[in-house]
Amino acid sequence: MSGPAAIVAQRLGPLLLGGLIALGLSGIVNMQAFIYLRTFKNDYGRIRAAVGLVWFLDLLHSALVCATDWTYLIVSWGDDSVLDRIPMACALTILTTAMVTFVVQCFFTRRVLVLSKNNWVVSFPMFGLAFLRLVSATATTALMIKSGTFSAFRESYQWVFTLGLVTSVVVDVLVTLSLCHYLQTSRTGFSDMDQVIDTIMLYTINNGSLTCVSTIVSLICWLVMPTNLVYLGFHFAISKLYANSFLATLNTRDTLRERSQHSSERGHPLPIIFPSRMNGTNRFTMNNNDINPLETTATKLQINVEKTIHCEVDGEIDIGEHRSGVSSPSSPRG
Repeated sequence: MSGPAAIVAQRLGPLLLGGLIALGLSGIVNMQAFIYLRTFKNDYGRIRAAVGLVWFLDLLHSALVCATDWTYLIVSWGDDSVLDRIPMACALTILTTAMVTFVVQCFFTRRVLVLSKNNWVVSFPMFGLAFLRLVSATATTALMIKSGTFSAFRESYQWVFTLGLVTSVVVDVLVTLSLCHYLQTSRTGFSDMDQVIDTIMLYTINNGSLTCVSTIVSLICWLVMPTNLVYLGFHFAISKLYANSFLATLNTRDTLRERSQHSSERGHPLPIIFPSRMNGTNRFTMNNNDINPLETTATKLQINVEKTIHCEVDGEIDIGEHRSGVSSPSSPRG
């Protein structure tokens, strides 16, 4: 294939592929939302509202992606000039992606706020950058509709779209690093609880890296080859990755809670401190010849420390010490 047909395939092929990937990820979002609504029926109202909003925006985004591909591949088939036009649906995908991103980034930033014990010095810049990303994407959508063509938009407003993508990457990096830092400082010293914290950190890194990498790839394609719409194909998937990371975080809470409660049921015995002490025997009157080492009672000192997840704020799980007790049961051994 050569000539104009090859150019059309090179520019529209990534758009079609990105749309198919986005629809596949949207199916996972639907499954995650369905699991959440069935599992967490008594969850906080604001969390359920956020899930409903993200689910609705994801469905709207999928419809806009289909409409964009339909316009480029079906309605304008054979019209090479369509490669430079910006359909209304295409411009609106930028806005819906930013709205999903804003909800999810605010959710994870609130987790940073909870783990940092309401440290607004750390959390407020993240909220501000997330809002700036939403404003930038809103302006991008409006300017794309106003410009009508990609060439006109790039000529005057390329920096607006670039600012939105860069801001999104910065927020993802800050949130991921902050969560890992505060989770690291929450270690308890017990291997079972530390494994739970390690699992949360792994989820955090995976979620942050997926959304961050996809945004960086879209940004690079936008700056290096803005005419072949490859960046738009990657941009279609960004919204789905954010939605999936948000819902997956909510749906794994029960699993982490069960691990934490399982670890709290285990005692942590200490070495014997008072060996060779006899129950009911006076140490001043007993005869050394009457002492049988095998009949000596050892006092077992055991400290049971229960570590559990006891604070849950807006889907956040905070690792802390719940109850501690010291017991020293005595039982004869022979």
